[in-house]
Amino acid sequence: MRSPFGLAVLLIVCGTGAAFAADRAVPKSEPASDNPVLSVTGTLSPTWTDNALFSRDNRLSDFFWEPDMTVRLDGRLAPDLSWRLYARWSFDQFAEVKDGDEAFALFGGRLTKSFADWRASLIYENRYEFTGIYQHLSFVAHDVKASVGRDFSIGAVTLSPTVLGTYRFSDLAEARRYRLDLLLGIEVKLDSRWSIVSTPFVEGYWFTDGLNFGRRDMIYSGSLGLKYNITEQVSLTGNVAYEARVSNVPLRHYRSLDIGPKLSFAF
Repeated sequence: MRSPFGLAVLLIVCGTGAAFAADRAVPKSEPASDNPVLSVTGTLSPTWTDNALFSRDNRLSDFFWEPDMTVRLDGRLAPDLSWRLYARWSFDQFAEVKDGDEAFALFGGRLTKSFADWRASLIYENRYEFTGIYQHLSFVAHDVKASVGRDFSIGAVTLSPTVLGTYRFSDLAEARRYRLDLLLGIEVKLDSRWSIVSTPFVEGYWFTDGLNFGRRDMIYSGSLGLKYNITEQVSLTGNVAYEARVSNVPLRHYRSLDIGPKLSFAF
């Protein structure tokens, strides 16, 4: 087990890593009936990156794969009020840069209220962050979130703006922070199976405690992909994503380019 000071340095130098990438989108599906529905969703994404450690100066390119699995139970309290309980796990495993390996597991719940085509959600997650592939527990976090989003359809184009705010409580002081996500999902249907997809987003981080007290980070990212719906439950997307972070702590600056396919499924 690493010391608290070592974990703080890890957060300052290397950041929280690519395992948080899946948090940027808020699930939109609603249960079709009043009876609870059990489902499994996930992604598999072998990827090449030019910055495995999210580093300003030590840029190492490598291949990694990232399975991301969620088991969820959905139900409704009213026609416009739904709930979800879920458990999720994911990890990043690199071919050569083993210092980039990381993992997390969580369980959580959410309430979603629908009104005038908008969705407003309150979310709680109990999250466990690991260095290595579930080798060393880095910290435990309690995330309280609120989000608002909706879909706009304009011909073959669907726009899905979402605003997500989070405060993280944690047993590690350096992990405590506020976070604001602004993202726009874009899908342009070419036919019944093919579509062009993109997700530009901005993330802001305001850290509140420990060695990270006063730190401010901004992350800017954009992606472009070609999606093929194999079936209604399975899709394959070839994707290119660019990400850059700026901070009032110069060591935190970085930029990265990720390229690879992503297989998504929901059953």
